[in-house]
Amino acid sequence: MRWILLPALSRILFSILVGFLLVGGAAARGEVPLREQSEEFFPLALDGTIDLENGDGSIHIFGWDKPRVRLTVVRKAYSAPRLRQIRVETKTEPAALTVRTLIPPVSGLLADRSGTVDYTLNVPEPARLKLKLSNGEISLEGLRGAKVDLELANGRILALNCFAQVRARLQNGVMEAFFAWWENLPASFDYALQRGRIGVRLPAAAQFRVEARTADGRIQQGFHFANPIEAGAGQTLQAATTPDTPMSLGLRSGSGNISIDAIR
Repeated sequence: MRWILLPALSRILFSILVGFLLVGGAAARGEVPLREQSEEFFPLALDGTIDLENGDGSIHIFGWDKPRVRLTVVRKAYSAPRLRQIRVETKTEPAALTVRTLIPPVSGLLADRSGTVDYTLNVPEPARLKLKLSNGEISLEGLRGAKVDLELANGRILALNCFAQVRARLQNGVMEAFFAWWENLPASFDYALQRGRIGVRLPAAAQFRVEARTADGRIQQGFHFANPIEAGAGQTLQAATTPDTPMSLGLRSGSGNISIDAIR
């Protein structure tokens, strides 16, 4: 049986090696991928819905006060034929915009499997967003009154100065939320991470309540809360700066630490 399996195993290893040489090898040699950029504008109601799905790459969201969306797309690949295969499909309605990334699978040991897409969107501040990415980074900045639901397999999630409802799920990587200043506006963050680190930084004057839990990890905080409670290999923390707070933080980590830092 061992001698029967060895040729098949050799073919699998050879296929993996060739794939690395074609894609990872190009990056390792410092080759710069080809890129193509486009920009489009779409009308959208202030509380309209945006649904975006991407494979590998990034999604960057910036809030503005206009009833429209500016969509900037950067497609990258290591060969011109592969770059032409990568397409972005949009469907627009008065109160909805759908964006899909289309990267066709390829077959053959020498096929070019490269391809990433980076999205940058200016959206109405109170928009409804549904974002999904396989590998890379999702960032949100300047949203007010928005409702965001996002999923990422591997990478980084960042929310900067967002007074919004954010529900985020990440398998492996880093989840962060930063506030450079404070306003008493309603907001909620529901962060769930399987493996990695969660970090939140708020001004010392921030008013919020927090429910944090780690299954295997520590909780560090820079506010005047009681020490976290030990729970097996992890810790829990339930606290609030004042009895009635406009913001809630729900932070959960399976394997990894959580930090809640005060900016003074």
